[in-house]
Amino acid sequence: MINQQEYNELYEKYGKVASWTIWSQPTDRPKSNMGRLDVFDDPELLSKINTGFVFVALNGSGVHDGYFDPNKAWNNFHSDNPHGHDYKLRFALNDTPFWGSYITDIIKYFPEVDSGKVVKYLKNNQDIIAKNIEVFKDELRLLGGDSVIVALGDSSYNIITNNMQGNYRICKIKHYSYLMSKEKYREEVLETLSKFL
Repeated sequence: MINQQEYNELYEKYGKVASWTIWSQPTDRPKSNMGRLDVFDDPELLSKINTGFVFVALNGSGVHDGYFDPNKAWNNFHSDNPHGHDYKLRFALNDTPFWGSYITDIIKYFPEVDSGKVVKYLKNNQDIIAKNIEVFKDELRLLGGDSVIVALGDSSYNIITNNMQGNYRICKIKHYSYLMSKEKYREEVLETLSKFL
């Protein structure tokens, strides 16, 4: 759990590039209500935040075609874009101990849809990785410093494990854009994460 001051600092520093695994519940469609941010107006929000786990994707794709306002806090991973797949993460984490976790990208302010291009660029720009690792360590510090790091996909996992020295607990799950049903995705995610409870 974090206090109001820590939350406020996360909000100010990283609100435009991170979020929480808290979403409105779907209605008639699996992707419905993904973009609703009123969940963060809840006066009981701090009690719903879970600092035990931090989910980390590679980078923000930046392609939301007007489905969210990038200037609003906690918008990342909360897009109404009908082509988005983050709804599978909502489905996977709903009613589990992992709901309410912090979620961010290991590489910030680098909009690119093709993860292969991101990885290729980073191979020749190690300084960008180093800077972003320091930013990520600051996020972890504000969360209490003892969170299990959950890498979303191989690329983020490789960057984290190759560049973070220390006593970190790190695991990997498939990225939510992986082509599989939301039910199978939930099953695999919970099987992996349950080992860290």
